[in-house]
Amino acid sequence: MLGAVSEPMDKLSPEAASTLAKRHWHIEGSVSALPSYADQNFRIRAAQGDYVLKVAHPDWSRPDIELENLAMMALAEREPLLGCPRVQLTDGGEHLLSLTWSGRPQWVRMLSYVPGDTYAEAIETLSQAHRPALHESLGRAVGRLTRGLRTFQHPAAERKHDWNLMRLPALLDEVPHIHDDRLRDLVRSHARMFCLSLGSWRAELPVTVLHNDANDLNVIVVDQPGIGKQVGAVIDFGDMCTSFRLADLAIACTYAMQHEADPVACAQRIVAGYLAEQPLRRAELERLHAFILARLCHSILMATRTHRAQPDNPFVMVSQQGVQRLLRHLAAIEHNAIVRPFLEATHD
Repeated sequence: MLGAVSEPMDKLSPEAASTLAKRHWHIEGSVSALPSYADQNFRIRAAQGDYVLKVAHPDWSRPDIELENLAMMALAEREPLLGCPRVQLTDGGEHLLSLTWSGRPQWVRMLSYVPGDTYAEAIETLSQAHRPALHESLGRAVGRLTRGLRTFQHPAAERKHDWNLMRLPALLDEVPHIHDDRLRDLVRSHARMFCLSLGSWRAELPVTVLHNDANDLNVIVVDQPGIGKQVGAVIDFGDMCTSFRLADLAIACTYAMQHEADPVACAQRIVAGYLAEQPLRRAELERLHAFILARLCHSILMATRTHRAQPDNPFVMVSQQGVQRLLRHLAAIEHNAIVRPFLEATHD
């Protein structure tokens, strides 16, 4: 057990966060709370740089947080050009600190703060002429992410995570609750097709530990002098799991394509960047279209389930407009449209 620190308050104050940072990491600076869905996060602006003190929600276990930390530590060593958050060790050499909180243990850690804009913010500021370079850099970043995690293992990655595409069959019961008839038919068709193929794909396609959430809010963009806007980092490792290697590329494409009038061209540039860093098997490329459709269906079904549980929450379905529009578009095109330029040059 790591050294325990008693903190009786339900919520950690910025003053208490400052005390923890100074006591265990020797980091001093101005502290401000950051928005978070469940955890408590504090940005610390120190003389030596900016950091984020993260207090995990009590429902997170040590293995859950350890999985994230060890993955980021592995990436820092193996892929230094991928600017993931850097785990800061305590003065005792620990990457996690146990904190007793209202009678329940919680886990506290310190990460470097990753500066920049989210992909969602950055892409909207770019002209059509400047977007291709950002698309390719997104692919390169996700390729490095895959490459850096290719031999990484941790028992917690085997957990049954709701956002693992391998868990899509567990969501099929939500299909009847989709109100739009045409959308319901599309989701039923493509989700079931994916689920029916899972058995053979598990035997055929590489499986590894994934980041599993390279969406447009978890990809950070920076200005590179003389180059322009490039993906500088991927953050938020909370959805990590063991799944198909192909899934991280499919997820990145799924979210980036929603910002484009020509989503296929966007995805082709992402794939080109990815393959420059991380080769894929021909069988994986041939399934990319199905994986993107499955992720879109997965998102719709998760939103449907959440909306049924929280019918008065107006924000649940807001992001679904782009998801639904892209599903309708991709369902109407040929399945190799994105990867056709790469198939001839791909040899297993």
